[in-house]
Amino acid sequence: MILYLEPVGGLAGDMFLAALLDLEHPAFTLQDLEALARRLVPERLELVVGEAHRGGFRVRRLDVRTHESERPPTRHLPELLALLEGAGLPPAARARAARVLGRLAAAEARVHGIPLDEVHFHEVGAIDTLIDVGGVALALERLGVERVLASAPYVGGGIVLGAHGIMPVPTPGTLELLRGVPLRTGPGGERVTPTGAALLAELVERYEPEETLSFERTGFGGGAREPKEGPANLVRVSLARARAAASASTVFELECNLDDASGEELAFLLEELRAAGALDAWLVPVVMKKGRPGCVVAALAREAERAALEAVLWRHSPTFGLRWTPKQRVECGRGSLTVELAGGTVRVKVRQRPGGARVEGCDLSPEQDDLAALVRAGAGERRALERRAIDLALARLAAESAPEATSNAPAG
Repeated sequence: MILYLEPVGGLAGDMFLAALLDLEHPAFTLQDLEALARRLVPERLELVVGEAHRGGFRVRRLDVRTHESERPPTRHLPELLALLEGAGLPPAARARAARVLGRLAAAEARVHGIPLDEVHFHEVGAIDTLIDVGGVALALERLGVERVLASAPYVGGGIVLGAHGIMPVPTPGTLELLRGVPLRTGPGGERVTPTGAALLAELVERYEPEETLSFERTGFGGGAREPKEGPANLVRVSLARARAAASASTVFELECNLDDASGEELAFLLEELRAAGALDAWLVPVVMKKGRPGCVVAALAREAERAALEAVLWRHSPTFGLRWTPKQRVECGRGSLTVELAGGTVRVKVRQRPGGARVEGCDLSPEQDDLAALVRAGAGERRALERRAIDLALARLAAESAPEATSNAPAG
């Protein structure tokens, strides 16, 4: 599944989360968000969800109110990560949320010229921000989103008063997070917050995508303000599938040789590489100098994740160097869907073979964790459930293909 994100009037964490709720998908509901929020704030929590109009358009509004909302405390990155660790997020969602917070800290460290551990968060140090970031990560996990594409964000212009005084828009930290991102500027004040910028930097694979998309659901989230100048303060998100059967892209292969790391260290290193955004990571056993056994640590990454993967190797391995090699990669069309089975839900991965028809040319792989959960709940044998999940997914694909509707990515 692809999420197409259009920050036509800006982006903040609560706007993004409100738009995801506005999709009204059964896989991610307000009850899911409330459960996460309660784990972060056992008391004095209120999630206010309603509708508003921004520029004449109906949007979903989300207001997260905690005891910290009026006076956000100052926290450091380790404190935020510790709170996140206890939020009960699935491992992949927790790692994604942690990377968003890490990007915020790294940007602040760079613009203020201080070590990462000394960064103290002001406006984004509250539990409210953790609910926004953790909620977005949880939603993407529940919705089966594998790729996030986006249009160029509208960042606004002018000046804004923050914890460090009067600053230009976009603020230094926001601009640092959005380095290399195509931006649209104009009147209306600050439109992309630091949290919104960190989410864009971490999640978006590519801007202004060229592929043709088929849209299934659309949601709108609105900001708290309704500026008199500039575009309406809203963001649109759409769940979509790529219609192209295959695509070519350039990725980078990382390698380094190790002969002085334990098996436990190597296993942890692979986990950290994947959490940092590696498309894949693996080990290859080799014989090194003096006949010593060793291994080649390898990973695939896109350009945007190279620095993050390098940081993992410097921190968690004894290597003295590493190698990057550009690779041309041809990819099958990919996606996912969710089917209802035996009183539960099963996510099914879809691999579309090049040149194959919509239904006959695809391979389906039910998520093994979902099947295991059903087996433990007494729903039946795993293989029988797997066959049933594939049959249900094939029936759904066939229904979507007759007649087949195609649409291009919506204009920003």
